[in-house]
Amino acid sequence: MQVSKDVLWKGIIESLVEDFMAFFFPDFVDQIDFSRKPEFLDTELEKLLADNEGSNRRADKLIKCWLKNGLELWFLNYVEAQGYDDHSFDVRMFEGTYRIRDKYKRPVTGLAIYTNSNRKFHFVKYEEEFFGSKITYWFNAYILLDHPREELAKNPNPFAAVMEAVWMQLRRPKNEQTLYRMKLDLVKRLKARNIPAEKANLIIEFIRLYTPFKNSEISAIFEQDLITINNSNVPMGLYEAVLDDVKRQGLAQGIKQGIEQGIEQGIEQGIEQGIEQGIEQGVELEKRNFTLKLWDLQEFSLEKIELLVDLNKEKILEIISEHLQNEGLTEEEAKIRLENYKQLG
Repeated sequence: MQVSKDVLWKGIIESLVEDFMAFFFPDFVDQIDFSRKPEFLDTELEKLLADNEGSNRRADKLIKCWLKNGLELWFLNYVEAQGYDDHSFDVRMFEGTYRIRDKYKRPVTGLAIYTNSNRKFHFVKYEEEFFGSKITYWFNAYILLDHPREELAKNPNPFAAVMEAVWMQLRRPKNEQTLYRMKLDLVKRLKARNIPAEKANLIIEFIRLYTPFKNSEISAIFEQDLITINNSNVPMGLYEAVLDDVKRQGLAQGIKQGIEQGIEQGIEQGIEQGIEQGIEQGVELEKRNFTLKLWDLQEFSLEKIELLVDLNKEKILEIISEHLQNEGLTEEEAKIRLENYKQLG
């Protein structure tokens, strides 16, 4: 199951907020007082943008910071994480800003990060003119297409490595071997820099998940390379975002399947039973996907997986064994793999 890119964006922004600010607001970052921890106002933003049709396709973050002079400042950040062409993005940007300004009476600056290639929808302002009245709202815009990989590679800010990973998705090579070399090169360059291990590991996890391989063999080789290169644990901030998304997807998929089966029965009772079965299947599928995601991360012992997923060890081994056999291993090879993993834990 692929982790949604908006979840990855939200997780990395929250985990690397100081680097994020320094990367996108280099002329103003020195004015921000980071001794006061930034606050993430996602709940408030969701309420304000409840009727915003584009909000489910973007990584929207509302961040409250304080300047060194004591002024409270709000940052409204929109990331077109899925590469959609949003015809009304400029309107949404304006609406989001004025709603925040109207309700909370705080100065707001807006940032749009465009990760797609359609310049037609790379807005930098909203403008409206009618019967002699005119409104013009300019907002900050970062267009990834205008920043080549070489430029990002030279930027010392750790968030530049995040943007380089996103660039690989924007300009994804057709050859998976080429993508493998690019991702591995980025990981190695990141590890060679003077960056705290915890931060480097977090960015590596973003690199790993943002542009997944389609070829399972190359993916397995890359995963093994990461185990060799990176021996540290990844901070839980991104894990929590990823695992929450996996659980949500699994539950939704199971419920959907159950409801469809109920409808196919063609009777009212069948639909009702289908919904109930769907919820049960959703929970089961959630636990299965959660188990496999924890297994793929290769960071948790079987005992920890047992506690996190709330399944007994026999069921966990059954799920992973079936997964390994579906990946091409024999039953005996899967058994050996699991025995080796138990010893590592």
